[in-house]
Amino acid sequence: MKTMAIPAGPFLVNTLLIWDEKTTEALIVDPGDRRSLEEIEDKVFREELQIKYIINTHEHPDHTAANAWAKLKFPKAKLIMHPEAAGNLSFWIESELGEMAGAEYSPQPDETVEEGDEIKLGNYSFKIIHAPGHSPGSIVLYSPEVNTAVVGDLIFKGSIGRYDLPMSNYNDLQRSIVKVLNNLNPDTTLVPGHGSRTTVREELSTNPFIREILG
Repeated sequence: MKTMAIPAGPFLVNTLLIWDEKTTEALIVDPGDRRSLEEIEDKVFREELQIKYIINTHEHPDHTAANAWAKLKFPKAKLIMHPEAAGNLSFWIESELGEMAGAEYSPQPDETVEEGDEIKLGNYSFKIIHAPGHSPGSIVLYSPEVNTAVVGDLIFKGSIGRYDLPMSNYNDLQRSIVKVLNNLNPDTTLVPGHGSRTTVREELSTNPFIREILG
C-alpha cells in the first residue's frame, strides 16, 4: 500500500491519497483544498488509479473543505463519514472556522460508517474505530495488513486533539485515546490529520498528554 500526504489549506490538513499498487484502487482522506486535489488528480492520472472512496476522518471544515470538489473530480467515488459527522457538516461549514478554512458546501455522504465497519481497498482493509472527543463524528482508519492507522485529529506527534471547540469533550477524547491505543500494537504507524507521522510506541513514551491520560 502506498500513501501520499499533501498539507492542504490554511490549517495544513494532511490530505491523503492511499492506493493498492497491484489493483490500482485508491481512496482520498480529508480533502483540504482544491490545490491538493489537483496534485492528487495528477498522481491518479500518472499511476492510472481508480478512486473508490473519499473519506472524512471527522466533520471539522478544514477536513471537509473540498469534499464537493473531490466529488466533482471523482464522481464514481463514494463519500464516506460517520453519521455524527454527516449531521454536523452544515454547522461547521457555516461557522467562523469554516470561513477561515475556505470550506465550500459539502454534499451529504453516499455511505456512513460505524464502529467495527470495514472498508476494503484492493488487497487491504481499513477497520473503523469510532473515536469521539475532538468531535462527535471522529473516526480512525486502521489497516492491519500494513499496521497503519489514520487517526485524524485524535493524536498528533507529541500532542492530542483540541477539546475546546463546539461539540468537543475532553472526557470522550480521553476514552477514545485509551480505546485506540489498546487496539493497536506499539509498532503501529500513526498518520495524523496535521503534522508528521509517528508510532504508538513513540507517543506512549514521549507524549506528555498521553502519559497523563494513562496515568
